[in-house]
Amino acid sequence: MARQPAVSLLSARGRARLRHLVLALALGGVMCAPAAFAAAIKAGEVALSYGVATAQSAGAGVRIIGPGSEVFTGDVITTGARSAAVLTLDDGSRITLRPDTSFTIEAFNTEEHHEQALYRLFKGGLRAVTGFISKRNPNAARLSTAVATIGIRGTEFDARLCGPECAEEAKNRPVPAGHAGFVKGHVIARAAGGARTRLVAAGAPVYTGDSLITGMDSYAVLAFLDKSRVTLLPNTEFRVEQMQYDEAKPEEGRGFFNLLRGGLRAVSGLVGHRDPRAYRMQTPVATIGIRGTGYDLFVQGTGASPGGATEPGQDGLYANVWQGEIDFDGSHPLVEGQTVLVGAPNTPPVPVPQMPINITQPKPGDVPITVPPPAPSSSAPGAGLYVSCYAGTCAVETPVNTVDLKPGEAGFVGGAGGGAEQLKEVPPFMAEDHVYHGVETNQGVNPLGGFQGGGGECSVR
Repeated sequence: MARQPAVSLLSARGRARLRHLVLALALGGVMCAPAAFAAAIKAGEVALSYGVATAQSAGAGVRIIGPGSEVFTGDVITTGARSAAVLTLDDGSRITLRPDTSFTIEAFNTEEHHEQALYRLFKGGLRAVTGFISKRNPNAARLSTAVATIGIRGTEFDARLCGPECAEEAKNRPVPAGHAGFVKGHVIARAAGGARTRLVAAGAPVYTGDSLITGMDSYAVLAFLDKSRVTLLPNTEFRVEQMQYDEAKPEEGRGFFNLLRGGLRAVSGLVGHRDPRAYRMQTPVATIGIRGTGYDLFVQGTGASPGGATEPGQDGLYANVWQGEIDFDGSHPLVEGQTVLVGAPNTPPVPVPQMPINITQPKPGDVPITVPPPAPSSSAPGAGLYVSCYAGTCAVETPVNTVDLKPGEAGFVGGAGGGAEQLKEVPPFMAEDHVYHGVETNQGVNPLGGFQGGGGECSVR
C-alpha cells in the first residue's frame, strides 16, 4: 500500500519550539521540565530575542529563552555570538544585551522604601533605560563589572566590556568628513538614523550623515577634508549629507550639506573650486550652488512665507555674499556685496538691505585651526570598560576615584583596573552601534545575521 504524505500537526509556534529542542539536544542532553528556579524572585521577562539566548540559575540546567520567558534574580543570561535579547523588568526598565554578552540580575525589589536593582555584567555589553526603582531611590540601582561599578540615577546608558573586538570594530569606522576646529558653548551631534546624541568638543570628528546642533549662545567652526569651512550660528541644525575628498582622486570629491534651521557662514574648499557642481548647500526653500565663495545664510522662522516673502523681516531664507558668487536652484545668481530674501520654494530672490540678524560670530576663515589633533583614545579602543551616558547621570566608581557623567558624556576604566577617566567624546563604536539600532528599530535578524527565537523553554543538562 502506498504511504500517505505526512501531515504536520505543529503550529508555527510549535515548530519554533521544536527547533529550540533540537538545538538543545545538540548542545548535549535536554530535559523539558518545570523550572527549578521557583524560589528565585521574578524580575521581568524577555521582550525580544534574536538568535539564541539562555538563562541559568545556580544548581539548575541551562534554559533557552525567548519572547515571553520569565527571568529571575540569580539567572545568568547569555547571548550567542550572533544573538541579542531585550529584557523588560517589572519596574519598567528595558535592557538590551549585545551579542556574546553574559549578565545577571543579582537582586531586584520593587517594594516601596525597599527598592533595589543590582546587576552584574560579566562580559559583552548592554544598553539600559532604567525604570522607577532608580527614579524613586537614586542609590538603589547599580551595575557592577570586574573593574568598576556604575551608579545609575534615572538613566539611559551603554556599558561595554571591551577586548580586541572593539578595536576591530573601530577599524571599520568610516573616515571622518572633517572635525570641529572650534567650539563655544553647547554643541551636539546626532548620527544618521540615530536618536542618541554626543557632545562635540574642539577636535571631535564629524562624519557624513551627522546632524550638528548648536545651543543658545553657542557656535562651532567645522573644518572639512577639502579645506572648506562652516561656522554654525546659535540655535542651528546642520547636516553633512556627503563629504568625500581624496587628494589622489580629486575628481571624485563631493560636498553636499543641508541647513535645516538657524544660520551659518561658509567658505568653499577644494571640491567647490574644482567643480562647482560637486558642491551644494540645501535649505528649506532653495539649494545653493557656489562659484568660489564665502557667504552667510539664515533661515528666518519656518523658512517660508505663504505666497513668498517680499519684505524684510518676513519668514524665509536670507543670504549675503561676501566673497565670490552663489546661485539659487541653478539660476538667480547673487554676487559679492548683495543680500536677498527667498520667501518660498520656486520663488525668485528679493533684494533686501541687510540680514535680519546681526551676525557676530567670525567668518570660518578668520578662526585659526590647526591640523586635526590626534584622535581620542576611544577611536582605537583598548581593553576595559566603556560607559556612555545619554540621559540622567552615571557615576563610574572605582577604588581609586569616581567620574560623574552627564548626558552626552563617556568614561573609561582600563582592563587592568585603576582609575576612571572621562573621554573627549562618546566613542563612535558605541554611539552608532548597529546592533542596538537594528534591535530598537525592529530590524532584528538583519544586522545580526541570526534567526528570531520563539518563546519555548527547556532545561539543558
